[in-house]
Amino acid sequence: MEKILEVKNISKKYQNKESEILAINNVNFRINKGEFVSIIGPSGCGKSTLLSIIAGLEEKTTGEIYIEGKRVDGISSEIGYMLQRDCLLEWRNIFSNTTFGLEVKGIKDESSLKHVEDLLKKYNLYDFKNKYPSELSGGMRQRVALIRTLAIKPKILLLDEAFSALDYQTRIMVTNDIYKILKKEKITALIVTHDISEAISMSDRVLVLSKRPGTIKDIHKIDFEIDNRTPLNCRESPKFSKYFNTLWKELKIDD
Repeated sequence: MEKILEVKNISKKYQNKESEILAINNVNFRINKGEFVSIIGPSGCGKSTLLSIIAGLEEKTTGEIYIEGKRVDGISSEIGYMLQRDCLLEWRNIFSNTTFGLEVKGIKDESSLKHVEDLLKKYNLYDFKNKYPSELSGGMRQRVALIRTLAIKPKILLLDEAFSALDYQTRIMVTNDIYKILKKEKITALIVTHDISEAISMSDRVLVLSKRPGTIKDIHKIDFEIDNRTPLNCRESPKFSKYFNTLWKELKIDD
């Protein structure tokens, strides 16, 4: 498979008045085109810091990041980013929210607007385009946030605990919806999550970070051998509990 993202020797130190704190240390991994990869690890191990560095929102202390073989420093147009909350603008209708990224980038042209309309139609949100975020369910808001991100046509999507604000039932349904959308759009995804079940059900591979300073402790390939795989049918597989127990034990060792 063709790699799209390479993280090489990434470290991050924070300086305070008394000492240096090493948050992450010598992190290395690759992601192939079309893969869905999760990062899990103990609280405070630097998962979100690592994601922010890849997104170009935070400076690294050492190391390099490559997208399709080209070194990237700072924010890249090839990367989209979804935060813990949908961050929809309550005073703008749904269509206006989905085009916000295009406005920021100065690329709100006829072709881009047609792309957004097609996404809204494809994922059953077009009938809601004139409504406002307060009129939508949590799951629908999250799909709108995803379409806003996909509108700028990223090759890689980073998700930082993107479903944690949702209740349990909604979260399961939304992860199923978003997984299908990302696979259909052929978007490579990297997600940080505290939820082991979420990581297993969505991922082709799971990267386990050690306790701080976070470094790659292990990489687990997830293969359910299911046709038309979705997070929901993965949760029903007999292999699911085996993966869960393996990852749970690995995280408990770091307690």
